[in-house]
Amino acid sequence: MIIMKLPKIEKLIIKYVTNSITAAELDELSIWLKEPENEQVFYEYVKVNYAIDYNMIQFDINKTEKVLLKKIREDSNVLYRIRIRSVFKYVAIFISIIGITFFFQNGDDTIQELKISDEAITIKLDNGNIEVITTTGEKRILDKKGRIVGIQKGIELNYQNKNNSQTPLPSLFSNKKEKLAYNELTVPYGKKFQIVLSDGTEVFLNAGTSFKYPVKFINGTKRQVYLLSGEAYFDVTKDTNDPFIVNTNEMCIRVLGTEFNVSSYPEDPTISTVLVEGYVSLFGKNEVYNDDETSLLKSGQMANWNKSNKEISINIVDTSIYTSWKNGKLIFKNLQFKNIVKKLERHYNVSIINNNKKLGEQYYNATFDIETIEQVLKSFNKSFEIMYTIENNKIIIN
Repeated sequence: MIIMKLPKIEKLIIKYVTNSITAAELDELSIWLKEPENEQVFYEYVKVNYAIDYNMIQFDINKTEKVLLKKIREDSNVLYRIRIRSVFKYVAIFISIIGITFFFQNGDDTIQELKISDEAITIKLDNGNIEVITTTGEKRILDKKGRIVGIQKGIELNYQNKNNSQTPLPSLFSNKKEKLAYNELTVPYGKKFQIVLSDGTEVFLNAGTSFKYPVKFINGTKRQVYLLSGEAYFDVTKDTNDPFIVNTNEMCIRVLGTEFNVSSYPEDPTISTVLVEGYVSLFGKNEVYNDDETSLLKSGQMANWNKSNKEISINIVDTSIYTSWKNGKLIFKNLQFKNIVKKLERHYNVSIINNNKKLGEQYYNATFDIETIEQVLKSFNKSFEIMYTIENNKIIIN
């Protein structure tokens, strides 16, 4: 019988599944696995370390064991011809069957867990105060005079609430002109939020978004809101008298009533507007709106405003790809990994550093909804060799 101390075999198996095993070590592991007693030890290792430690409910352990054992033995016979590259493919098979991803750092045997910080959604009131919004609770939003202007329940803040006995009636003898009061919502990475404005317009805010809006629109004036940064989906209540205008740092979108998506993250080179229904007009921030001089966007089209040269390009697109985020989905269609990375960072509130230039140029088609960031990376790993480590909430791809 070939005897090997368990700590050493653990290290060899870990090196195998992380693509760091040498030819000599792979031969050593293969010889060790020829003994039935050692195979049983290996079975227990798989169960204990990859099932219990990761709180898995169930998976086909027998199939996992057989596939990995078979591939280890096959690798040993052809290693010198195809070297470590084939080993990595088998690691992907192993990960795919179990349905988890493994993390190792600094060459030791400690499995590193991803630590995702839980940042709060905040609202800046018209009096300058900043308050935290807890999506599991409820909150009343007050104006400077202590009157209720909005009610938050869960992930929605509604400014249409009219059943408020605490709101005093306006004075019949007041000659003061009504002024707009603004609130500003900030949604951190990893979270989403919804607002119902005073006119009934629904606004869905994506992760990493700051949005400024009046607590109450005034009849006879333009309904202006400000997407300071981030992404928002608008379902605008129709009003032919008072147009609805979304202001960004570079351009404006004018509508009467329609559904559209605007993405204006500061790190992106363009501001994109995707129209789901109706028509919208696009014009520069410092330009005066003119029907004849603005760019008109039709349903099913996307306009990209280039921040550098201020030019607009318009294309026909599948709008669901750009609006699916409001339903909790991520859809990537023919998109390079280097562009996917930032969307993953926002969605999962993690930092991803990609040192693999070849991977960054790869194009992907993928859809995710309830997957964790670990499961997402595992999916990419099926088609491209990905090696990465973790430092708190930072994922480093090498």
